Amino acid sequence: MSPQRRHLPAELARALELVAPGTDLREAIENVIRAHNGALIVLDNPEKLESLGIISGGMKVEVEFAPMRLYELAKMDGAIVVSPDISAIHYANVQLSPDPSFESEETGMRHLAAHRTAQQTGSLVVAVSERRRVVSLYQGSYGPHVLEDIGVVLTKANSAIATLEKFTRRLREEARGLTVHEYDGAVTLREVVGAVGTFEYSARIAKEIEAYVRELGSEGRLVEMQLEQAFHGVPEQYEALLRDYVAEEADYRVVRRELKTLSAEQLSDSAQIARALGYSSAGRMEDLFIKPRGYRQLERLPRLPRRVAESLIREFGSLEEILGATEEELDEVEGVGQARARTIQRGLERQRSLETTGEVS
Repeated sequence: MSPQRRHLPAELARALELVAPGTDLREAIENVIRAHNGALIVLDNPEKLESLGIISGGMKVEVEFAPMRLYELAKMDGAIVVSPDISAIHYANVQLSPDPSFESEETGMRHLAAHRTAQQTGSLVVAVSERRRVVSLYQGSYGPHVLEDIGVVLTKANSAIATLEKFTRRLREEARGLTVHEYDGAVTLREVVGAVGTFEYSARIAKEIEAYVRELGSEGRLVEMQLEQAFHGVPEQYEALLRDYVAEEADYRVVRRELKTLSAEQLSDSAQIARALGYSSAGRMEDLFIKPRGYRQLERLPRLPRRVAESLIREFGSLEEILGATEEELDEVEGVGQARARTIQRGLERQRSLETTGEVS
């Protein structure tokens, strides 16, 4: 089953960090909501807003930002202009007159002004609804993004963590099977495609959880710790898998970017993943055997520098050739040396033995 993806542009991700629980701005917003008031907050430089003719009237305050100050100023009807770094309050009770040619589906005057101001300036504008007690974010062309209750976000984050843990368990099972077949020289395209699909899903779920962590702010520390534990080492394993198995003429970095663009439906299509890996006319995937280059297994060797692993792969070309090399042949590779050659050979033999006997989880 495809995990639901949480689309969050980089601009909105930054905006969520500014209004996350534990921040001064969020404290001010919550004070406004508790008092059943509304607010319209523009995070931008007043000189820019004046040059664009967006603000007029109101009063210039030029005070250091404090949650209670913003709360008190929000009791007036007009907008409040706050510095982008939330360090100062510049204006209060100003009238916003953004360019009306910017399209918006908002109907309320406060939210319509917020949306058009955000589009015209590219800045973050926060609208707090007085009656509905809803906080809407507008960042440039993005919005409205409605802030959800912290309890709701936590529930979604915990559900996403559980899904990620399920996928990483599957990853471990697939990785072990793949490793056994790598040492036996019997890896099929079908196995690789399946592993790539699971890795990509896992990476997408992790990105979703990162968005929740940003939105949760100080309330998301436990979720962040769970994410680090569940996703530890996965990005490195994913990269090594792609470097091992993309087609000869393909660049694994380009392949990774292409995989990111696939929809959930496309990611469920094995043929689509195979094409992304560079195997456009592969035939039956079960019948196509692929030789790993050796990145996955060399990365698992303790204290083996990446540059040495790269040298070994350039010299021998595949894991099969590395496994068949003598200590003397390994020693001749730049950066290896006699002691390291012996360590590499014994390390790979130990990994093979452990995987074959099932002693590695």
